[in-house]
Amino acid sequence: MLSDTERGILSRLSEFSEEIEGSRDAPRALSLPGLADSLGLVRSSLHKPLTKLEEEGLVFTRIAHVIGGGSRKRTVVHITSLGRKKVSTFENIFQIKSGKSFGQVPEPSRLFGREIDKNNLTKLIINGSTIFLTGLPGIGKTSLVRNLIPEIIDSGWTVRWATCYSNTDISDIAFQWTEKKSLRDISALTSYCGKNKNLLIIDEIQEVHPRHIESIGKLLNQIKDSRAAVLVIVRSPNPFNYIKGFSEYRLLGLNENDGKNLLPNEIGEEKASEIVTALGGHPLALHLWSPESELPAEVEAVQEFVESNVISKLTKDGLSTLDELSLSPIPLEENEIYDSNGIGELDESAILRWFEQKSEPHHLIRNVRRSLWSEKERKEMHQKAANHWSEIDSEKALWIETYHKINSNDFETSLLIDKISAISQENSATAALLIEDAIKFEDTDNLRIKAVDIAFERAEYEIIENHLSMIDDSPQKNLRMARLFRINGDIDSAIKLEDTCLSLLSPAEKIRFRISMLVRRFDDRIPRKIDKYLAEEILTEIHSLDFQEISDTDRFTAELTLNLLKHSIALEISNMTLASQSRSELEIILSDNEEHLLMLDLRARLAISSSSELSDLTLDSVRSFIEDCSDQLKKISMIHSALEVTKPNFPDWLIESHDRLFQNPLREDLAAYRRMSAQCWYWRGVIHPTYRLSYWQEAIHRFRAAECTQAANELLEELTKSI
Repeated sequence: MLSDTERGILSRLSEFSEEIEGSRDAPRALSLPGLADSLGLVRSSLHKPLTKLEEEGLVFTRIAHVIGGGSRKRTVVHITSLGRKKVSTFENIFQIKSGKSFGQVPEPSRLFGREIDKNNLTKLIINGSTIFLTGLPGIGKTSLVRNLIPEIIDSGWTVRWATCYSNTDISDIAFQWTEKKSLRDISALTSYCGKNKNLLIIDEIQEVHPRHIESIGKLLNQIKDSRAAVLVIVRSPNPFNYIKGFSEYRLLGLNENDGKNLLPNEIGEEKASEIVTALGGHPLALHLWSPESELPAEVEAVQEFVESNVISKLTKDGLSTLDELSLSPIPLEENEIYDSNGIGELDESAILRWFEQKSEPHHLIRNVRRSLWSEKERKEMHQKAANHWSEIDSEKALWIETYHKINSNDFETSLLIDKISAISQENSATAALLIEDAIKFEDTDNLRIKAVDIAFERAEYEIIENHLSMIDDSPQKNLRMARLFRINGDIDSAIKLEDTCLSLLSPAEKIRFRISMLVRRFDDRIPRKIDKYLAEEILTEIHSLDFQEISDTDRFTAELTLNLLKHSIALEISNMTLASQSRSELEIILSDNEEHLLMLDLRARLAISSSSELSDLTLDSVRSFIEDCSDQLKKISMIHSALEVTKPNFPDWLIESHDRLFQNPLREDLAAYRRMSAQCWYWRGVIHPTYRLSYWQEAIHRFRAAECTQAANELLEELTKSI
């Protein structure tokens, strides 16, 4: 008869196909450390059951390269055909039979004990409770929750899992919870996910950077009042314990009997009891224990145990790799680690936690190791890491390089701002925390202006006010104050401040500002025909602009933007003469951009299509353009034009085209993109009325962030009517 451990080994091995048995590379899950992780056991506990299984012909071992586990080949285990037949008689406790899950749910691992905790938490969740699950690092919080999930899902629930890192913000949590283009507005996210029989999980929330703590606190405050159950997994001390409405469930160490199950049977009952008692039943500490370990004199001394019995016994290579991983803001793959020679040693010593092929030290070990560095050592390691990542060309590398540059306090401000600007195009959450960290080292107006601009992108108005209060008076500051006035609905104050600033700007800056204001005025509405009086006002102001004092390059850019604007206005007010004139001007400017000219022509054809036959022919051309177009903004613009013409009977292909937009988020650092993003969410609410509340809440949020206050108010009124 097989033991529980033997059954667990066979069940885990059976999840992998026979095809990998002869391959040079094997997944880490088939190595001894990988098996130990999934079974929740100390590695040494596997020796006897594996020997027995191999003797019975149920498994076999070989030497292979373990993916992500270093260059040295290691022992891996495979199940035989006889073993697979044996497994077919087992019940798979982790099989999910119904319900849904979203996000990267951790790999299941076997639990010892915790039945009372498991039952208590399950009852709280089913009752729709909001819970802080707290406890020391490594105490088993995540493992416990992972083992609840099959039962929760079998009850017909939807589980949404988000894991936090330093750059996690609302948008990132939303993406993990929905696996779709991120919602950023808290109300929109709550409307989408805060439904009955939804379990919303946030793990490692204490890792969130202080820059994003407040906004995530606001999310918790709102989501707790929804119909969903909420489970926040957080290491003590809890940075969100001020939030009312959450019950705290504190996870303690394993009792003596359960703790002994993690240790090898051959140790003996008395010795095993001594070990469990000395380590306070701490699961990670028990995993780290070896026969050579010296037990602490006090239960509270787990950190000292880690330092004296784990870290101090590592080789030079092991320490070097541990330092690099402990310094990194995120888990890394083996090929991303420059001092990777110790990765195998760390894995064999149960020091690492794995996310597919990425690894990082268990946070208890990471925190202990960080505490042992001097400031000089820390700075030198950051400098070394920055140099390494500077040689790699990728978005991820740019982020990590900049992170290390800042923390080494070795950066040139203007170059740093350029790097953060580039990062912001793809991930404003990361850019936001980097600029905040930089200000701690060098508090300058230029850095704070950049912090303000990033906060505008993210619609974080309290943060904007805070930074502006720290900046000396200047046109740059006052123009941003005017933007804030406009967003808050104080248009008169905004205009007054803008007029004051304009006199202090260069001719080129003045032209750019006035053009941006004209474009914003045109865009500041939900999709509908523009008011004729507003159209005439904009056209009159266009004609009043004076280009005499600006360079040829600036004039070219200005004329391109204004002719595009005039063409759009002309189509809106059915002035085909003006449309034709603008088209002629644009043909000269865009002579080498046939795609752009084609888009203009198709939009004109859509605007004048009066018969269904003509419209169908035009839509066929529009469909071909959308499928072939290489420019994201042009593609979206054309889709929106087609949606306007075809509503409410949208063709299926057009709905599918719009849905695909959300697989590739738009840039966040440019106003035109932010306005287009707001319009995307508006149309998403039109196309998918089931989720209209959530999608239009997000659209309102993004219209305000794009300084389109009128559009936001119009849509809010429409939303109120539709509810």
